[in-house]
Amino acid sequence: MTLLFAMVSPDWMTQVTLSGLNSKCQGKLEVHMEGLWRTVCSFSWSWKQDLWRNPHQVSGVCQQLGCGDPLVLGHFSLLNRSQHQILCHGPLGSFSNCSKNSPARCLPLTLICQEPLRMTPPPTTAPPTTMPEPTAPPRLQLVPGYKGLRCAGVVEFYNGSRGGTILYEAKDRPLGLGNLICNALQCGSFLTHLSGPEAAGTPAPGEPKGPKPLPVRWEAQNASCASLEQCFQKTTPQEGSRALSVICSGFQPKVQSRLVGGSSVCEGIAEVRQGSQWAALCDSSMARGRVRWEELCQEQQCGNLLSFRALDADRTTPGLICTQEKLSRCYQLQKRNTCKRVFVTCQDPNPAGLAAGTVASIILTLVLLVVLLVMCGPLIYKKLVKKFRQKKQRQWIGPTGVNQNALEGALHRSSTQPDNSSDSDYDLQVAQRL
Repeated sequence: MTLLFAMVSPDWMTQVTLSGLNSKCQGKLEVHMEGLWRTVCSFSWSWKQDLWRNPHQVSGVCQQLGCGDPLVLGHFSLLNRSQHQILCHGPLGSFSNCSKNSPARCLPLTLICQEPLRMTPPPTTAPPTTMPEPTAPPRLQLVPGYKGLRCAGVVEFYNGSRGGTILYEAKDRPLGLGNLICNALQCGSFLTHLSGPEAAGTPAPGEPKGPKPLPVRWEAQNASCASLEQCFQKTTPQEGSRALSVICSGFQPKVQSRLVGGSSVCEGIAEVRQGSQWAALCDSSMARGRVRWEELCQEQQCGNLLSFRALDADRTTPGLICTQEKLSRCYQLQKRNTCKRVFVTCQDPNPAGLAAGTVASIILTLVLLVVLLVMCGPLIYKKLVKKFRQKKQRQWIGPTGVNQNALEGALHRSSTQPDNSSDSDYDLQVAQRL
């Protein structure tokens, strides 16, 4: 049975859409009827091949969708058949006479319209001819080079989009500028400048080679500057120029030290570590004061420095010297074939006392002594009391020669019988009568 329904409103008021191809100007042709979107069957309008060759008859649909002229009208197998399909009759593009009963194998009708032209509004202001400078604050950074130390290397300055190394004159090495750089990098205070070969340096063993410094783009202009912008000015990039490089007091890793050959870890000959080897720290003009050795005692977690003295020169074992007063500021160690070793004595926070085994032995001996006294004390006490009484009886009676045998018999019974006060008194009375 074929169900027909007529459109109450004209075709130009019918709601149409194109779906399935992610564009409002191409896809399956759908019409909104009776509260549903219904796909138009490709057999609609007495389908003939020549109709699809002239798609301009459905230009009204493209215009209603806000698209350009129609380009293609036909059916494509890539678009699946919809559940709600209609079969329309009459003039092409008319939806006033459509049926819900469409052929079972009818493919949806596809319409492709020209995409609308995108109109861009004219700019209100003329675009800038040059890009504005970035507003990032000026900053410094170090390119690691000298032995892979942190807080040591070639200085690079960045201001806006420009960055590069800093040129300095060999005769002008301002200390104030070095302190400003180290403080800005949070690396402590300035120690020294590095020469060209030292600045290039070599990375620490096992570490990858760092990036190469940028070419020179800045030069130091004011050693007493208060901010980074006032310290450097632009210059033309120059290859091979001498770049500013520094070492700050916060460099890492620090020199490791120890004391060996003494009675404890707080006493002995001072040694420092270079790489994986330990060597004696030689006496030098920078080590004549107490500052270096006080710091060494602190590093060993010992107390105050008690004494230090230089030993005789050792010509058989080489050593190392530090050119800085403190070991914490020593960024390089120099080898010496003849070395005067230094014997350092620090206060030991844990002095040697009785060993744990000795204390335990003393406690055990005291415990055993107490046990013996408890067990054997009463017996010994009773024997001592008996001997004391016998001696006292002899002092009272004395040897008279009268009836001596009876006296000795009484004393014998007193010593062999149990300790009974009544028996002892009886024997004493017998002895007195005799």
